[in-house]
Amino acid sequence: MKKYELGLICGRFTHIHKGHQLIINKSIELCKKTLIFVGSSQESKTLRNPFSADLRVELIKKVYNTPEVEIEKLEDMTNEFDVTDKWGQYVIDKTIEYEGRFADLIVSGNDEIRKDWFSEEQMKGVDEILIDRNEINISATELRGYILLNDKESWSKFVPEQIIEDFEKIRNELIEVQIYKKILDEIGNNKTIENYKTIYEKYEKEDRKQKIKNIKKS
Repeated sequence: MKKYELGLICGRFTHIHKGHQLIINKSIELCKKTLIFVGSSQESKTLRNPFSADLRVELIKKVYNTPEVEIEKLEDMTNEFDVTDKWGQYVIDKTIEYEGRFADLIVSGNDEIRKDWFSEEQMKGVDEILIDRNEINISATELRGYILLNDKESWSKFVPEQIIEDFEKIRNELIEVQIYKKILDEIGNNKTIENYKTIYEKYEKEDRKQKIKNIKKS
C-alpha cells in the first residue's frame, strides 16, 4: 500500500540523468501516481536549455514508460528564475488541470527545495521529501560538457542505460546550438571537462544576469 496518491516532481531535465532517477524512483516507491513537470518547456537552443522539450520528454519516457508516471511540459512565467508566490499558484493550477487535484507529496533534490515556492496555506496536507543527489556526484551541466567533448564513455556512467543509444542524437542537437558552438571553439585543443566548466561558468553568469534583468522589466 503506497502512502501517497500523487507525487509531484518539477525540473528542467536537460537531460535526464541518474540523479534525476533517484528522485523519480522515490516518488514511484511512495506514490500511486507521479506527475513530472518538464520546466522551461518554451525554451530550447539556449545555454541552460539547449534541448527541445520534446527531446527531454522523450528521454524520460524511454526510462519511465509506465501508467504510474505522467510527464507534462511546463512553461516558465518569464524565465526559470522567476519564482514567486504567483509561480507556486501556477504550478498548483497546472497540476489540478492535469490531475484534478494537487499533489500530496513533492519530491526534489536537496539542492532544490520546492516547498519554498508555496505559502504555508498552500502546503497544508502536502509533504516534501528531499533526495540527497550527492550520492551521485553529477550535474546536467557537466553531462553537457561530456557530450560536447564527444566523451561518450564518461557520459554513459551517469545516465540511465535506456538512453545510452541516443548519445549521437543528443549530441547532434547540442552542437547545433549557437552558444555551444562558441564554447566548443573556445575550448580549442584543451578538450578537458575542467576547461569546459570554466568557459561555461562565464557564460552562465551572463545568462543569469540577463534573465534576472528581464524579470525586473516584466
